[in-house]
Amino acid sequence: MRLSLLSVSRVIGAKRLLSDVSMEVADGEFCVLIGPTGCGKTTLLRIVDMLDRPTSGQVFLDGEDCSGYRGRARTFLRRRMSMVMQRPFMLSGTVEKNIRFGLDVRGQDPGTDVVARVLASTGLEGMEQRLAKTLSGGEMQKVAIARAVITQPELLLLDEPLNSVDQGFRPDLRSLIRRLHREMGMTVLMATHDLSDALSLSSRTVVLSDGAVMQAGETGEVFSNPAGVFVASFIGMKNIIPVEFSGTTARSGGLEIITGEPGSGKGYITIPPEVIALSLERPDSSQRNTFQSVVTDIEHGPMHDDVTLLSGGVAMHASITRESVERLRVGAGSSVWISFKATSVRILA
Repeated sequence: MRLSLLSVSRVIGAKRLLSDVSMEVADGEFCVLIGPTGCGKTTLLRIVDMLDRPTSGQVFLDGEDCSGYRGRARTFLRRRMSMVMQRPFMLSGTVEKNIRFGLDVRGQDPGTDVVARVLASTGLEGMEQRLAKTLSGGEMQKVAIARAVITQPELLLLDEPLNSVDQGFRPDLRSLIRRLHREMGMTVLMATHDLSDALSLSSRTVVLSDGAVMQAGETGEVFSNPAGVFVASFIGMKNIIPVEFSGTTARSGGLEIITGEPGSGKGYITIPPEVIALSLERPDSSQRNTFQSVVTDIEHGPMHDDVTLLSGGVAMHASITRESVERLRVGAGSSVWISFKATSVRILA
């Protein structure tokens, strides 16, 4: 199922929940909506699922404007979709009863083979007679997903499906969602604030803030080339530095940073922490950005350490291996040299 939103807004009283949202999700695509809590992700999913109406704008499914659908037309279209909520609602009774619910309300009897296949594909085989309300949070979410996919939806909507699941269970559920999408070929629109979900599941990402689209595109492009400071900050980029450009020179504090391409006026640059090299003496290299710095803090990680530095009044982060930190014998207060290539500096639009 192909999904298109054109200038969709949702206003309740004086509060604007969505503002002029336009986006496209191709048939069979996996699209993730990411953004902070309260940015409008759930509101957008509810509009697509026809639970709420947009105040203005249009929603197209397979090219047909369904914004004003009511009655049987709305019911028929909603039966082509399924939604899994953040906190799965379990009916009283068994796992099998919960999974069959969507079919029962449609008056359909798929037979035991279909139910068995869905149980097996979602990792619930052998649990069909368990009482659903006695399951763990992760198992309940599996039941909710099985209940959604047994109806063979053309569009699957997922609203923060991993948010209420223990950290240890999330990789298993991500793998399940990824496999079901691949095997069933349905279109998936998933809301999340977890960047790992977008990176591991989606081919397309839409970033929302305060009800508006900040950036939309292929997931790799969004994460490697964020459109502006908000997106860069939200996806976890460090070293976002306000500067004033003069051609390929970006000035900030006491630094003159050479960039790989020219800029103009005031703006922002970002320097990936992993491209910053540390040394105890001024390096003899072709890297055009070399500055004397002071280490202000070191945060140890499982593989790399995050070294906070102060260079010309500008705070920066460098990500280096634990072995490098030990070899350099640096700590808070140490004087070091940092260096990075001009082509590593990214200008934020």
